[in-house]
Amino acid sequence: MNSVMTPTRCLRPLAFRRALALAAALACAAPAVLAQTPAAQIPAAPDAAASAPEAPLRGRVDLGLSGARLTAGESNWFDQYARGFVVVKPGTTVNWDLNHERHFGERGTVGALALTQDLSPRWYALAGMSFGSASFQAKRRVDLGLYRKWGADQRWVTGLVYMNSRSNDDIHRDQGLTASLAYHAPRNWVAEGGLVFNRSNPGSVTGTRGFVALTQGREKSHYLVLRLDHGKEAYLPEAALQSPSQGNVAFNSTEATLQWRQWVGPRWGYTASVQHYRNPYYRRHGIAMGLFFDF
Repeated sequence: MNSVMTPTRCLRPLAFRRALALAAALACAAPAVLAQTPAAQIPAAPDAAASAPEAPLRGRVDLGLSGARLTAGESNWFDQYARGFVVVKPGTTVNWDLNHERHFGERGTVGALALTQDLSPRWYALAGMSFGSASFQAKRRVDLGLYRKWGADQRWVTGLVYMNSRSNDDIHRDQGLTASLAYHAPRNWVAEGGLVFNRSNPGSVTGTRGFVALTQGREKSHYLVLRLDHGKEAYLPEAALQSPSQGNVAFNSTEATLQWRQWVGPRWGYTASVQHYRNPYYRRHGIAMGLFFDF
């Protein structure tokens, strides 16, 4: 059976209320809701509006570059990205994402749109779709999520996201569920964790992953994010296979990302991140740099 990538890794729901669009740290081997190269994502606090600037934030644009060195004879990665969000009206946010990626000696472009919509003071929903052109990207991916805030101060947030994707060979398909829990602690700390359940076909290959993330910071100052992700992937990307014997399935991998987002002025700043990924076949070490602009 030919091996293609699976979205078991990097199934990361958008758990932020004000749709904080982070610059991508490193290219993952699988797509996410808004981008197929996401960094750890910052969930906005439930009371984020209380700390909003005097001039309402209507949107953000992130521009940047990322690169990674791979071992085991794999070619290095180099990506360029542009992404952001627009607050259409209070409670309605549209996120967009465009990435040009060079992975495993192949080039591809992926674009995505997602809508985050408040349904009530405690409920909000997510709907996203992305399209990729290369074999290591999903040809088509859809994400549908539902989130609820809990407690008198709404500091607890639970989420459930359904994912469905099809690869560019029109043969392999993936379906997955991500269950997440976030706590927005006082003094600008956010802790998040979750489980990802994925099934890849043909072959009914199942994968389960867990992730944890810790965020410190606030809007107009800085954000520091540490994210750890570990568990089972279904397939290697077809472009990554050096030989047919390398196409084993259901292997474990681990990924760690550290990202810094710093405001320099009221309406702009920079991002910097590092990432480490390893599986039984190769390791990946990368960095990313970018600028962002608020409007």
